[in-house]
Amino acid sequence: MSNRGDMHFPVVINGLDYLHSSVSSLAGEPGGRALKYAVLHLQFAAETLFKARLELHDAALVWVKPQKFDERLHHRGDFNSVGTKDALERLRDTVKIPNPIDPENSALKALVDLRNRLTHFGATDTAVAVEARATPVLDLLLTFIDEELLPHAQDGAAGARELMETIRPLVGHIHGLVHHRLGPLGEKLGPASSHTLRCLSCGHFAALVTPGNSGVRPVGCLLCGKAYDDIAEVVDAYGVEGFYEAITEGGEPPAYECAECSTGQTCVVPAQTADEPDGQVLLCLLGAHPLGGICASCQRAADLDLAGMCSDCLDVQYAKF
Repeated sequence: MSNRGDMHFPVVINGLDYLHSSVSSLAGEPGGRALKYAVLHLQFAAETLFKARLELHDAALVWVKPQKFDERLHHRGDFNSVGTKDALERLRDTVKIPNPIDPENSALKALVDLRNRLTHFGATDTAVAVEARATPVLDLLLTFIDEELLPHAQDGAAGARELMETIRPLVGHIHGLVHHRLGPLGEKLGPASSHTLRCLSCGHFAALVTPGNSGVRPVGCLLCGKAYDDIAEVVDAYGVEGFYEAITEGGEPPAYECAECSTGQTCVVPAQTADEPDGQVLLCLLGAHPLGGICASCQRAADLDLAGMCSDCLDVQYAKF
């Protein structure tokens, strides 16, 4: 009996696996061979993931002639499928996704041309030129995956999300992509530097805290797309250590209540921010604002007065006189 794992790549996982291979090849300072496979697998990823989204809507749309769709032949792969351009047209016109990618997108076309040269004739180019071709396509795919694939995936959705969590950390090591994505975000991240965290996935200061969080994920990385569903999840990720250790071993609690917001919710974490990349500040995840310290009386995070207390506790003290 063989101990080898069987080959099992459902369409979404298959596309993400190609993407993982491409991103792994692009990270750091890739050489010629790594760049070749980065291009090939990035193009495979794009075409597979676009078709995966079509199939999530209607498997017949993957066929060149949808009216001839046959489920048995489909599962065998015995049919002619659409190419990248036609897939994008159908996503735009038939599926009607909210933010369609232009079927004539120049970056995708350039990547297809380079892939064709590599596949059929061979190619010679500089590393910078190849990275320049790959970067905008990777940018498109990361957004497409987060907006269109993961929210709609059903079968294998957990596996797809787990695979994306192995891809996101690699994104921060692709120099061209970091510059490509963060450059245009300067105007957005600059004013938010006091409440922008270092992303725990890609390692860059691009995890923006959304004040109020009303119906919005409290923290989302603008570079790699890593996001958290609620405050408790952020606290668990960014907290110094767990509540159990803090209680049983006398360590610092992973998070505090905010005396300024007065919600009673544990929502303040000690964290590095873009303003304090080498230090640590107390940041309220609800109000997206830094705080001065921990109140000596109530142990909530607050903007402290000279007595080291929050305004509520100070009022209580004054009321005694």
